[in-house]
Amino acid sequence: MTTDPKPIDLKSEETKRPDVKELPDVYAEEPMEDVGFWASLEALLKRPGRVLFALRNGASFGVAGSLALIAVVCLAVYGVVAGSLSGGVQLWAAPVKIVLGTAVASLICLPSLYVFLCLGGFDARVKEVFGALIAMVSLSAVMLIGLAPVAWVFSQSTDSVALMAVMHLVFWGVAVGLGARLLSRFLGRRGGSARLKGWLAIYLLVCVQMMTSLRPIVGTADTLLPTEKRFFIQHFFEVLDGEGERVVSSE
Repeated sequence: MTTDPKPIDLKSEETKRPDVKELPDVYAEEPMEDVGFWASLEALLKRPGRVLFALRNGASFGVAGSLALIAVVCLAVYGVVAGSLSGGVQLWAAPVKIVLGTAVASLICLPSLYVFLCLGGFDARVKEVFGALIAMVSLSAVMLIGLAPVAWVFSQSTDSVALMAVMHLVFWGVAVGLGARLLSRFLGRRGGSARLKGWLAIYLLVCVQMMTSLRPIVGTADTLLPTEKRFFIQHFFEVLDGEGERVVSSE
């Protein structure tokens, strides 16, 4: 007489397998052993929760300094890639403008970020919010380095300023979105997602207008800095019109 075999519980079998490991929470806040450049960069990429822990627990100055240096280096490298479309002066002018423009735009938006958070009931010191903002910019800059090879390929294979401008704007938006996720985790539920999204919209507008005020970055001009004021939308359509006229004349 035979007996029917017992059904196998696949779920229980999976849990018994030693090779099945649960992925760690990269945003779990843990102490950092070192706050140097490379340690901060590794933590920013692999365990950003450690950066958040350092910002909250007395090591904000050292971590913020390392993150600021990371942001400067990464933005400068990406600036070289952006300036390689035109070459010449732009190889050093574009990195300087991108670094300074990002720094000034971030400082301009810091007070509004702090006020938004205070109105939302977030209790934090200014230096903590400043450190979180630096972390956001730093992670965005690292993301731009990841996208830099793609931008370099297009900058070497096309001479379209309008195309490269759109590409850099898209890359910048993607990078800021990634950095904003880190800022959101630092703020938690107390920061208020609606207020944070509103502030991000302001930050993006300020960054784009700042880069317009420091033009040219991708293309060329007779002067290093503009002599006329332009709103970024107006300037963008002027670039498109100039691109169209150039294509028609070449035909």
